[in-house]
This record gives sequence, structure tokens and C-alpha cells, in this order.
Amino acid sequence: MADRISVAEALDRIDHHLLPSQPQRIVVDADAQSHILSAPVAAVADTPRFDCSAMDGFALLSRETLGATASAPVFLTRTEDIPAEAAPAALQPRTAAPISTGARIPEGADAVVAKEYCRVVSGVVELTESVAAGRNIRRRGEEVLAGSCVAAAGLPLSPALIGALLSYGVSHVEARRPPHIEIITTGSELIARPGHDSAARVDSNGPMIGAMCRSLGLPYRVTGPVRDDLPQLCHRLLSLGNDPQSDMLITTGGVSAGTHDLIREALDQIGARIIFHGIAMRPGKPFLFAILPDGRPFFGLPGNPVAALVGFRFFVLAAIRRTLGLPREAGQNISAPAPPRDGTTLFLRARTKAPPSGEVELLDDQRSHVLGSIIAANCWVRLDPTAEGAGALLFDQTPRLVP
Repeated sequence: MADRISVAEALDRIDHHLLPSQPQRIVVDADAQSHILSAPVAAVADTPRFDCSAMDGFALLSRETLGATASAPVFLTRTEDIPAEAAPAALQPRTAAPISTGARIPEGADAVVAKEYCRVVSGVVELTESVAAGRNIRRRGEEVLAGSCVAAAGLPLSPALIGALLSYGVSHVEARRPPHIEIITTGSELIARPGHDSAARVDSNGPMIGAMCRSLGLPYRVTGPVRDDLPQLCHRLLSLGNDPQSDMLITTGGVSAGTHDLIREALDQIGARIIFHGIAMRPGKPFLFAILPDGRPFFGLPGNPVAALVGFRFFVLAAIRRTLGLPREAGQNISAPAPPRDGTTLFLRARTKAPPSGEVELLDDQRSHVLGSIIAANCWVRLDPTAEGAGALLFDQTPRLVP
């Protein structure tokens, strides 16, 4: 393995060798979730489209209710219902029109009184208090005016944003599709699921990395484990690398310097271009980044679970952000909670204490195979070799594409 590069250099090389994917014009529907807007979006229509009722009740003219009290009620004649889809007739004097939430306010009405504040007897609406003008009316365009910007480039299409855009009359947007991640676990010692052999090692990396993809809203597929066999690895890398549905290929295990660590040799045999192999960091030193013969990125994560987690959290995620046109993730500057290590960046599991202290507490067990300490952690501390004073960076434990 060549000299290991720094974390900063590794991130720079990932940025240099990847470009944002081409934006696509997509339909705004449920399938648009997790796409990233590549251009600002403007409302197509005023929202609400017209003055409408904020609740089920009666539309009326407010001045006709002046002076209404329990002892001297005002009586208005009940008219026909105004359903939400109707274009109502003008309101006649001394009448109250039953109206549904969202229905258009009839001409001549300037307020809506909720049903529970009325009594209706024999077609007459009895009011025992005055109703102020404008009460329970949503004005046209009060939420959004047509032409106004409602979403900035770089926002993910969340369920709430999809619903909002449709309500604003937006049917199509320019967006980048989330990449489909192909995950292959390797290791002759691994089995896919727990079984009767209590001594067998169950693959935890594949499901763990797959779950992280799901948490990001990324389509993914996990296959394996693949045995530590060079022809098998070459065949699997070629077959999955040629799958048009996969945009990014990840393996776990097989990237260190042992006899059975064959990922780099397999990549060489299929004609991949190694961009770097090894980062001066702990955990995860053997991390590998390559470009497959067809131009798609490949990431080789170490086999130790925490090292695999760090590799995905900080480097594969950086690549995903790059392809989606998002800026590099920035951590929060904090005081270094431990002495830096010469020549090596440390990714440390930690917990932030509850307010008001907000102090960062490093967990005791930082070994790369101990996933239990991840359960107790809620953040990561990146401690670079040159970190002094406030030179450490704090990151959330759970990865996110957009804060």
C-alpha cells in the first residue's frame, strides 16, 4: 500500500474525480422523494387560489351581526350549502350560507362563523355574538403569490415539500436523482444471516451500510458475502459494475494488506483506476477509492465495522453529496477533547451532554471492531493532527444530505 494521504487530500480527490450528475426534469409526485432540487422553484399559482373559508361554518356579512348577544340574538336565513368545489352565487342580504373548509367565499360575504357558535332551527341561523369582518377567511395568495420563490436549489424533495409544491401548482421541477448504491460484502468467513453455527461470523457491514443508505433516502442493494477468491471477486465486480441501475459501487472488507485482501488486485485485473488506497486516519486506514472502467466510482470500505461506518459516513457520503451538487459537509468547530495524534486524523465516538453544558464527552472504547460504542454515541469528533484549541470538528452521528 502506498503512502497514506491525509483526510483533506482524500476529500479533495473525491471532489476532483466526481462531477454533479445531470439535472433531470421530473414529475412532482411520491417518486420524487429524495431527489435534490438543482434550480430554484417558483409558485405557479396563488395559494390560496381565491378567498376561502378556513373552517366549516356559515359565510355571512359581518355588519349584519352587530349587537348580537345571548339575550338579543341575530337571525339570518340559511341558504343552500357551498361545497368546496363550487363557484357560489352572491350572498343575499340577511342570509348565512353553509360553507365547507376551503370553499370560495361568496360575493357579499366578508366573514365565516364556525358551526359550533351557531344554532340552526327551521332554516334560521341564530347568532349570539358579533362576527368580525375577515374572521376565518383565508385570503387569496396569503401563503404564496404566483411567481414567488418557494424552494431553493439544493433542497431535498421531502414529503412536505412535495405536498407544498403541488399545492402551489408546481407539476415539474429540475432535480438530481439520488444515486443507486450497490453494496457487496466480502469475506470467506462471513455468512449472510445468523444460523445454527454459533461460531460463524454474521455479515453486519452490508445491512449496516444499507440502512445508512436508506436513512439518506438512497436506493441501494446489498449482495454477498462473496468469498475471498480473485476470479469470483473479478466476476462480481464486473457483473455489478456493468449493471446500468447502479451508480456507485461499494465493497466491505478485503482492502487491507493481508493474504486474503484481494479487492485491489481484482480492481487492477478489471482495469479500474486507483485514485488512492489508504488514508492517514483511524479507524479506516485502508479505505480505497477507484474509478471503474466505465467511469463509475468505487469505494472499498475496510472490514472492521466501525472503520466501514467511518468510511461511509465521511467519504462515501462526501461523494454522494458531490454527485448531487451539494457542498461539502462542514462540522462544528469545538475545543479539542483529546490530544491530536501526529500524522493521523482520529474519528472519535462521542456524546454531547444535554444543555446547558453541551460538553463533548469521548467514549472510552474507540477500537475499530467495537460497534457497541456506536450505540452509546450521538456524534463524531474529527481530530486532525494539527488540531489545536478549537481545531476539532463535531459531526452528527446520523448522516444527512441536507441539514
